[in-house]
Amino acid sequence: MKIYIDVLVMENIVMNYLILLLTAKFIRQKASHLRLFLGSLVGAAYVVVLLLMPDLKIYYTTLAKFALSLLIIAIAFSPAKLTLFIKTLAVFYVSTFIFAGAAFAFLYLNQTGGFVRNGIVYIWSSKGTTLFFAVATVGIIIRIFWDIVQQRISKEKLLIPLKIAFGNGTTELSALVDTGNSLYDPLTNSPVVVVEFSAIKNILPMEIQSIFDESKENDLDSVTKIVSDSRWLSRFRLIPFTSLGKENGMLIGFRPDYIEVGENTEKKGVTDVIIGIYNRALSKNNNYNALLSPELV
Repeated sequence: MKIYIDVLVMENIVMNYLILLLTAKFIRQKASHLRLFLGSLVGAAYVVVLLLMPDLKIYYTTLAKFALSLLIIAIAFSPAKLTLFIKTLAVFYVSTFIFAGAAFAFLYLNQTGGFVRNGIVYIWSSKGTTLFFAVATVGIIIRIFWDIVQQRISKEKLLIPLKIAFGNGTTELSALVDTGNSLYDPLTNSPVVVVEFSAIKNILPMEIQSIFDESKENDLDSVTKIVSDSRWLSRFRLIPFTSLGKENGMLIGFRPDYIEVGENTEKKGVTDVIIGIYNRALSKNNNYNALLSPELV
């Protein structure tokens, strides 16, 4: 009997991917195809290690297989809470049992060769079945790269120029149209544009700059004193928020003279708006410096 490593890897990647995809459907979680593929690859690598290194008895134990399941779930789904992790793991096992039953039914009905060793099912397939797994593997990889390209294109379409004028200064930056940005000023009900401090530092009053330079934006007493002593008091306010990775936080905001959204013939001027100052980076790759509400576009 001959077992081909490339065929074995393809079969396991496809089956593991389908199991993880079914798990995602059951728990109603939108999972990244790339993460599902990486989780599938880890499972396939485990089978190859068992085949090539049969003397590593520790990897055949139930504990090792359980640890592998935890690793696959962490890679494919990365559940944020323990309860969600346990639920995902349980559904993953149910999905595995479903596919295991289907695999044994396939072996029985199709009379395809195979055997079970140390809890691992090995199948040597016909050329037609091998071709199917090869095509399925290529299809998964194409889907992953297609999703990455589409995500990049759609994000670029949502990036638009933004100009902010305040006092005697103006600054131009790139903003991301964020459908999740639903911040409003509680006093005027004006939409809030969240902007990085570093991108608008040059147009802010010195006393306001000092708040962020000294990282005092979370010190409510210091912020209140500095803002109340500023001649720009009427333009600044505190905006409560429950996003940006923090609950029950306060964002320092100000009313600009105006902002301009877009460019050329699509440029739009807005005055009824608040700029919320965020003292961290909004984009890992520095592709944008502001989050813009869709209604301002």
